[in-house]
Amino acid sequence: MLDTVLATVDLDGAVGTDVVLHDLTPSPDGPTVALVGAADRGWLVTPATGAVHEIPAVEPDSELVLTDEGTPLVVGTALTRVGGATLPLPLGGPPDAVLLDGDTLHLARGTRLAAVDPDTGAVRATATAPAPVTHLAAAPDGGLAALVTDPEDGTVLLHLTPDLRPDGDPVEVAGRGSTPTALQVTADGTVVAAAYVNEALDAGRLVTVVDGRVRTEVDLEGTDDTALDLAVDPTGRLAYLVLSASYHPAELTAVDLATGERTGTVGLCGGAGAFGAIAPSADGRTLTVIGSCIDADGPSTTAFVIG
Repeated sequence: MLDTVLATVDLDGAVGTDVVLHDLTPSPDGPTVALVGAADRGWLVTPATGAVHEIPAVEPDSELVLTDEGTPLVVGTALTRVGGATLPLPLGGPPDAVLLDGDTLHLARGTRLAAVDPDTGAVRATATAPAPVTHLAAAPDGGLAALVTDPEDGTVLLHLTPDLRPDGDPVEVAGRGSTPTALQVTADGTVVAAAYVNEALDAGRLVTVVDGRVRTEVDLEGTDDTALDLAVDPTGRLAYLVLSASYHPAELTAVDLATGERTGTVGLCGGAGAFGAIAPSADGRTLTVIGSCIDADGPSTTAFVIG
């Protein structure tokens, strides 16, 4: 288990101005990279090394993916290869879910799905989901896992074929009034999902799904000042989440995915904080968590590197 704060990085200070976090993404062969921005500029920041690379401003809701070679791609209304060309995308606005799997960029906006060649922008496949898609993840069988949200059925897990068609029965992750927040798939095909379970967003749930059935459900308290993102360790044994609220200190929390037991915590702030993203390094030896501690010094966008 990861249990030590190795470094804290003031991202506002690193780039010289107050920034907004757009995305945090794992690197295929190194530490995580954060996409942050201000009104007129953007930056790629690697918190574990302190590297900062300025890029043009990005639109709100943009996401960052890295190719197998480590090339950053900013995905919004268009696809921008950092330092290279900008290509149109087919969905008419920033996507709600993005997944780069090998040489295919998968996108979802509302119920619309598309598979795109990231080098040329050519559309390889399109489809329509039965409900709005919020998250995508690659499955070991070559298909995709997708979380969708439906006013009647709540948060539902779908399996999609490589050409984006629903395959098999949907699985309810959380009921009506829930909001999906994160999705991962382990190497053995276990799906790990997180969701708020009420409209107040102050209670959450961590769920594992194996062979189309819910195996583990873990109720979570202290979710109202966090986006309830999650990361899974390379063994597929532990999930990490940040829990934080006015009544709950900001902590990185490890959960055993087989038993649902909380196996440890790492304090991030002296008190509460607001947190938005978590991602592992390529080797799984560190995690990066980004958020702000709530203290007398005022909010500052901070990256915590945990090892």
